[in-house]
Amino acid sequence: MPLPTPQSLARTYRTPGYEDPWECVADYQRVLEYTTEHPSLGSSAVSTRINLPRSRIRPWMNDSRPDVVRGIQTAEANGWLAEHATHETTTALVALAAWALSGGSINHGEGGSHVYFSLDHDDDDYFDTLASTAGFEYHVVNETASERATEARPAADGSVLARVLIAMGVPNTATEKHDATSLPAFVGTLSEGLRLAFARVYVLNRGAKHPDKDTLTVRVGRPAAYLDDLVEVLRAVSGEAVTRTGKTVTVSAAAARV
Repeated sequence: MPLPTPQSLARTYRTPGYEDPWECVADYQRVLEYTTEHPSLGSSAVSTRINLPRSRIRPWMNDSRPDVVRGIQTAEANGWLAEHATHETTTALVALAAWALSGGSINHGEGGSHVYFSLDHDDDDYFDTLASTAGFEYHVVNETASERATEARPAADGSVLARVLIAMGVPNTATEKHDATSLPAFVGTLSEGLRLAFARVYVLNRGAKHPDKDTLTVRVGRPAAYLDDLVEVLRAVSGEAVTRTGKTVTVSAAAARV
């Protein structure tokens, strides 16, 4: 399953006081269960009995949630985790991962996590379908700015969506994306149908058409090993000729029709 587990999503967070953010989730759940069983106890007594700092658990007992817990709950509600996703949602998220790799960006750091999807071709309806299937609305920015890429930005839960894609294996910064020597590991585990969805989005965003022939060229500024990975995926899903010369991948007319 290409989608993340709660544990892998949790580990995209930085949680003060924890080396492993998943331990924060476990502690939060432990506090909830204990206070449900002992509703008359205050935070000082609960702190002593379960051996957690009072300053940490007091907000939890007052209905506050750690960011990591809120993120997991949001992903669960949207069907973005492995055990909650439908086949349709899984396909959409795999396609969105391909979009982030081929025509988008993820920024993940101290300021939070953000994902943007470029809309620089004539197939914006396809992105709209993907977003709808994945369960999020989005804003279109830079639509009239000719010098800047038109982008789709999630209107809500964008930070969690970015973290879901990161947990799947999409590089979390522009530098990591540019320096990657292979496609994310999850691509190699995809079923034939999901791999085809991934490949179609990648070629949609990066494939250049030619007026005098039906072949497509995909030019990507990535290391040779990454491009070889891409060629292998495109060959596998199409069963047709796909070749690489330098940083240019040529998709034969037969492969482009798949």
